[in-house]
Amino acid sequence: MKMKKLQQIIWAVVIVSIILGVFLGIYIEGNATSEYRYDIAIPMVGGAILGFVIWLFFSKLNKKRNGNVPEVDERKVMLMQRYFMIVLYVILCGSGVALLTLYSMGVHFIETGMLIICMMGIYMMIGFGAIITKRL
Repeated sequence: MKMKKLQQIIWAVVIVSIILGVFLGIYIEGNATSEYRYDIAIPMVGGAILGFVIWLFFSKLNKKRNGNVPEVDERKVMLMQRYFMIVLYVILCGSGVALLTLYSMGVHFIETGMLIICMMGIYMMIGFGAIITKRL
């Protein structure tokens, strides 16, 4: 399979995943409030596709400007490997300590909403750290 064809398939999968995520979010929100608001789907899908097209435009522009310079070298790969290994152990040990602490304090039930908020914060911290590590 040619690289261009594979890239187009990956882009299609990303866009379809975003759209499915939008409708899943609308469905979950509709179950919570017992009314489905599909009128918000158009701006959400449009914004997702428009954001992807803008990213694609800037990506092509950057490729034209920089030419054939590789985006990642061996040093960046090593930095990213070290960063993700450190993050893995910090997240595993940190969440284990937090759960043991909560259990020892008498918390036996954890609300799912709070878990989602905590995971979102963890994902954001990992993402920001990965961006910073990539820029080093």
